[in-house]
Amino acid sequence: MKKSNDNNALARSQRELFVGIRDFIVFKFKRMVVFNGVRDFTKMRFLSIELEKCENIKDLEKLCHTIYNQGTKHILMMRVLFLFFDYFCKHLKVKRLRLLNEEMLVNFLFELAKQRKINSMAKYVMYIRQFFDYSDRTKHYEFYFSLKNIAFAKHKDNLPKHLNSKDLKSFIYTLINYRTRSSYEKRNKCILLLIILGGLRKSEVFNLELRNIVLEKEHYILLIKGKNNKERKAFIKREMLEKSLDEWLSDSKRLSSFNGRFVFKKSLSNYTQKHCSISNFVLKIFMLSGIENFKQYGTGLHLFRHSFATLVYAESRDIVLTSRALGHQSLSSTKIYIHTAQEYNKQVASIFDNLLSG
Repeated sequence: MKKSNDNNALARSQRELFVGIRDFIVFKFKRMVVFNGVRDFTKMRFLSIELEKCENIKDLEKLCHTIYNQGTKHILMMRVLFLFFDYFCKHLKVKRLRLLNEEMLVNFLFELAKQRKINSMAKYVMYIRQFFDYSDRTKHYEFYFSLKNIAFAKHKDNLPKHLNSKDLKSFIYTLINYRTRSSYEKRNKCILLLIILGGLRKSEVFNLELRNIVLEKEHYILLIKGKNNKERKAFIKREMLEKSLDEWLSDSKRLSSFNGRFVFKKSLSNYTQKHCSISNFVLKIFMLSGIENFKQYGTGLHLFRHSFATLVYAESRDIVLTSRALGHQSLSSTKIYIHTAQEYNKQVASIFDNLLSG
């Protein structure tokens, strides 16, 4: 069945599902606004009205993105409902929504699990269950889907890629000494330096405000707002950042287009962050650095946050220090970044080496 985003062209069951998803999102949205400490209630009231009268699945998804950008982060998990709607339209041929059965839903979840992390799937299952519970209560469908005892196979645990110390040193040296040729190269150079030297996430870089960068003697002190608005400070050596930062902040294009509260984006919107790609610039620095087999690393920005974490831990041997530098809430997250599983395995092997040599 060909999917249409015009709800007037939807089949009856598809229309029923759309209305159900819309009503559930409105219900959840009102609760989220109360518990998420939203400041601009006027804007949220307007969005609530827009949700209630929305008649198109694409428009509904766009509204959810707008709500997310306004600070209601939990709305992101509604993504599973849009994924299910797409799956329903493409693969399920039921004349009435009430003819949907639990097996169909489980098949969707297992297909989704092939491309999603286990933690994400657990949240998706929870929201799917809440959606059908809500439908039972308000529309009397009598689905009663339990969705219990669903176990998704673990994906193969691949350690995150990171540059070894030699390659990281070569990359940083090349990056710092690279002479930028355009406004975008100035911006990209600054973004990379902040991630490599400060361990920032991409989102943290784009949410960085000018007022939160302070020069104090030989260091720049950055006040970073991380996940769940948790704040931390990052210290970067003045000599490694000052020239590149000054070149970007004084750039004529930045002053004409980006001269607001943020260092790298124009407004609170995440548009710049989502559409900013510096992979070509990363590739250029790799090629100039003379690093052999650099293609094994890829060009993703998170590579450099991994490399930052690995270096900090290698030099300090302090997992708590490394965790704080990364802004992690849990040490288990930090262990993934610093590859302690491999390290512990080597330590176990060395115990038996010492036993035999003794």
